[in-house]
Amino acid sequence: MNPLCFQKCELLDPVTLSACSLSLCTDMSEWCVKRSILALVDGEIWDMYKPLNKSCDIQFLTFKDENPDEVNKAYWRSCAMMMGCVLETAFKDEYSVELIRAPDVPVISGAFCYDVILDGRLDDWTPSAENLRSLTKEAHQLIHKDLPFECLEVAPKVAVEIFPDNKHKLAAIEEQASLHPNKLVKLYRCGDFVDISNGPHISRTSVCSQYEITATHNLDTTQSGLVRRFQGISLPLHLKALFAVWERLRQRSQKLITEDQSSKRDSGSKSIVSKLHRETGQGA
Repeated sequence: MNPLCFQKCELLDPVTLSACSLSLCTDMSEWCVKRSILALVDGEIWDMYKPLNKSCDIQFLTFKDENPDEVNKAYWRSCAMMMGCVLETAFKDEYSVELIRAPDVPVISGAFCYDVILDGRLDDWTPSAENLRSLTKEAHQLIHKDLPFECLEVAPKVAVEIFPDNKHKLAAIEEQASLHPNKLVKLYRCGDFVDISNGPHISRTSVCSQYEITATHNLDTTQSGLVRRFQGISLPLHLKALFAVWERLRQRSQKLITEDQSSKRDSGSKSIVSKLHRETGQGA
């Protein structure tokens, strides 16, 4: 059965811009454009496409910084959002797909995740290796399109119009609005796909290079149906791994990732490169 259809740059003087961090980075150097993942604006983590509308001190963050923790988190979060996009569109029209959320798990956990409820008729369906390859192929299409991750802050009623029939997203909208100082909801858009997220995210899908959706696990059955956790692994463009290294990471990513397990692991300042070395015994 196949239901699928298919290094840091730093400005010491304040700058005044009405554009975004990425436009400033572009003006500085090609190196900065390719390496920068996030900005630090007056000490606050900032998306590269988020507007700068006042004088500020700005610093650009990369995977190779001394402490790349925020960059790693943004990368994992963005990879999970891309997987959500794939899952929402990859099944034949006759099958319903209800996205729940992308659990916030660190890179050190071994996989990024997205929880979904598929059509009840698929409860007995176990994705084959070929099915997972098909999903991965769709993810690589997103990477090839070089789509930006754009942050949108909207009123709750606007967010509700985007997710009118998804009770999980509606609950997330209510929670996020209650915590926002201006009672707004933060959304991110990647192409035609929109999701609820506190961010930040990487600048574009093309930051990703090696990317694979590797596993799915049944979690529990709710009133809405069987909750499944899809998992994947990825490395950014300038941190490609050799086949043996990638295969080991891929195998590890297939094990069920739980938030309880993840909370016991401290990602600290470990970079993705450090993780590769540790997992494969190559040394620092």
